[in-house]
Amino acid sequence: MDESLASFEAERADFQRVLDAIHKIKVATQSELRSFDWLVGLIREVGLVPIPEFEVTYEGEEDHLNASQQGVIQLPREFARYLLLAAEIKPATYLEIGCFNGATASLATAYLQRFNAAFQATTIDLWPSFIFYHEVRDLIPLRYLVGKTSYDFAGQVFDAVFIDGDHSFDWAWADYQNVGRSARLCAFHDINNAPYRDLPLAGVCGVWEMLKRQEEPGVELHEIFEHPSAEIMGIGVRVRAC
Repeated sequence: MDESLASFEAERADFQRVLDAIHKIKVATQSELRSFDWLVGLIREVGLVPIPEFEVTYEGEEDHLNASQQGVIQLPREFARYLLLAAEIKPATYLEIGCFNGATASLATAYLQRFNAAFQATTIDLWPSFIFYHEVRDLIPLRYLVGKTSYDFAGQVFDAVFIDGDHSFDWAWADYQNVGRSARLCAFHDINNAPYRDLPLAGVCGVWEMLKRQEEPGVELHEIFEHPSAEIMGIGVRVRAC
């Protein structure tokens, strides 16, 4: 078999896991949707992208590694806790910055739609890596835009925003100022990722630490750290009162 065709078939087979998860979310009971264990199991079924040093990054989750670049780049327990927290505010609008292959955006959209029938999501990236978007666009209310940044949405108000694009301080701060600050819920990925602390101003980790020092009254800050032994990944969630 041609190597490129074999690679595509591996990608498509792994993306099928995302489609299967969407269908499971659509028919899940409210009890299942609100179950941490059920959500973690679902995310594990979708599988993890085999990034460099995956043995360290996904410690304890190695059995759920995919064969291609399809799947989530998340710790399943962290992403499950984030989704449960986001569902509490029942958002109607959602923006994800930095979607890569679209797995995270697809799962979040399918899941959060179950809590608000009017839910609409947008996911953006500079590069066209969401190659199977055409297979989800009729299943879930997810808009995918390429070549866009948070500056293209500055001034728009979203109920929830997930920031997972460029992890430099400048970009994470710009994303927060452009769209995150006005959102009822704003989440940052990788706030506990030690290598980013070596970036100027400690990258996205520095943005989160600054928010912790300067946040105004009426705002809750949640830290979701689930790696068993190291400072890796982590999700910070800012929730402001209505």
